[in-house]
Amino acid sequence: MTALPTTRDALADLLTDAAQQVGTLLTAQVPAPGAPAGPFLTPLLGSLRATMPVLKALSSQLDACVDGPQSKSPAGLSTFASLVSATCQLLDATGEFIISAIESLCVRLGTGSEPDRQPPAGEDAEDYIEVDVAFTEEEWEEIQRAARRAGLEPDDFVAVAAITESALLRFAALCREIRDGLLSDAAYLRSGTDTDARLAIDSRRVRRLLGDQDGQGGAA
Repeated sequence: MTALPTTRDALADLLTDAAQQVGTLLTAQVPAPGAPAGPFLTPLLGSLRATMPVLKALSSQLDACVDGPQSKSPAGLSTFASLVSATCQLLDATGEFIISAIESLCVRLGTGSEPDRQPPAGEDAEDYIEVDVAFTEEEWEEIQRAARRAGLEPDDFVAVAAITESALLRFAALCREIRDGLLSDAAYLRSGTDTDARLAIDSRRVRRLLGDQDGQGGAA
């Protein structure tokens, strides 16, 4: 287990490293060998595969925050809170967009049972399930050729392609948001001793998560 850094700049470096790890998901090109339904499931399974080591690294950093000598300091607790938020958001994004899309594709392709899932929060169910798109004659002919190569009806081809693309775009957008949040928190930690009072106030809330409401910690 990696030890928790003991200085403000080192803690900021830890958050920057976490941000860079999340950022790798924006450019990851990880194929999933032998994936069924070729062009549709492969990128989703690749994203899922790429996410696992990132989540493992974030978990290791969280363990260091809990067990480290500076874990109860305001800066240490602020780092802990930032990592918890990033980890939870990435887990939620993986389930909501990637795993949900895989389940939807399996149902659409006739290889799975209907998933018991709701559309993502803030979206209309009708918009999430079916969207009408107008294609030119040339585009439709190309879609028909691609559908034949994939062994699908054209309408099914359009639907599964839309599911895949939508899931990947939404997942990438949330990964970008998580990365930017970690970088912002790192910059806040580096901003100087004038942040100590604010960090001390924020850290009292985090102490409750650690079961140490009475603990006293010095600033990093």
